[in-house]
Amino acid sequence: MKVLVLGAGVVGTAAAYYLNQAGHEVTVVERNDGAGLETSFANGGIVSAFTARPWATPEVPRMLIKWFGRQDAPYLFRLRPDWAQWRWALKFLRQCTRERFEASHKVSLRLSTYSYECLKEVREREQIEYDQCADGVLHLFASQQELDTAAAAELRHPDSRFHPEVIDMKRCLEVEPALAASAGRYAGALFFSQDESGDAHKFTRALAAAAERQGVTFRYGVTLRRLQVDGGRVTAVDTDQGRLEADAYVMSLGSFSSLFLRKIGIRVPIYPLKGYSVTIPTEGHHGAPRLAIHEGSRRIVMSRLGERLRAAGTAELTGYDASISATRTQAILDVTMSVFPECGDAAKAERWAGFRPMTPDCLPILGRTKFDNLYMDSGHGSTGWTYACGSGRVIADMVSGAAPDIDLSGLTADRF
Repeated sequence: MKVLVLGAGVVGTAAAYYLNQAGHEVTVVERNDGAGLETSFANGGIVSAFTARPWATPEVPRMLIKWFGRQDAPYLFRLRPDWAQWRWALKFLRQCTRERFEASHKVSLRLSTYSYECLKEVREREQIEYDQCADGVLHLFASQQELDTAAAAELRHPDSRFHPEVIDMKRCLEVEPALAASAGRYAGALFFSQDESGDAHKFTRALAAAAERQGVTFRYGVTLRRLQVDGGRVTAVDTDQGRLEADAYVMSLGSFSSLFLRKIGIRVPIYPLKGYSVTIPTEGHHGAPRLAIHEGSRRIVMSRLGERLRAAGTAELTGYDASISATRTQAILDVTMSVFPECGDAAKAERWAGFRPMTPDCLPILGRTKFDNLYMDSGHGSTGWTYACGSGRVIADMVSGAAPDIDLSGLTADRF
């Protein structure tokens, strides 16, 4: 079967790889001149196999009030005269109840653990290197109360695989000696020894190269204009370089998926939640962490990527404004340098912003649409790097007429 994948981020590239493995003739259309150059380019780098959780938590409304009006707030809603944005924000806030969060959390872990197994299999088969670190992730907490509350929530999970080690700062320094410079700032941490980190862009680029060697065609520099439909099927896509036809189509355009789907009568609540990162060169410095770090008070993650330290965080609801805020990136840089003052050269830090394609419940949309040959593989939010391989495998199974290996309840479009 001829399959056209729309988008070559980590999600679309993984789908193309698995579709090729399933025996399909696959073409990927991407407007940039390479794979993984938008949301996948400079994200936080953590593969949250055992800690994937929705951002719509019961704590969010309180955080919005606490940080209201501050340009460096972890969560910042810049509401615009855009009904889609308001509708999305209201649906997101409705998800911030304990009951809804726990339901979504179960779904997120079902997909994340499955996807992690797929990721390990792919990187071994294709011998992909991407600055990965498999030594775990430390979640730091400033107060004992915050640590105790977080630990109690994590330890409630009935499956002990998801239980972290609850550690004091003495143990933290044994696990990550680079924290010695800021040990007094924190009461302790949750240590998730099974989680990993790595460069999503490097992985995406290497996976695209592997897929291309095996027969996938990547058409870079091609801009999608519109999907053409007839009856219950998509018949073609119009691009700035002509019309492309296939037997099946996979929508993996991230935050832009909803804009193109709206034109053919499909409304999905995928909206961009802008995130920021700074990448600090560490060569010649000896204070960068070895492990990945989650700084709980400001919701910032830090990953060691070879001779670089990537720090990422914040969520900004501001529409499709791709500008890079100096205030918000400086806030991330300031926190990082305060925790690891000798980690690298802050003056040479690279600043970046990207759109997380977020649904209100912070879970992706997978599977068929009302057009029987159009499949959704989008809306992965802040966890696309974690979910990508599992989602790609699911889509390849569905296009091939096979039942996916995991239960898709809570992941299909009909939940909205």
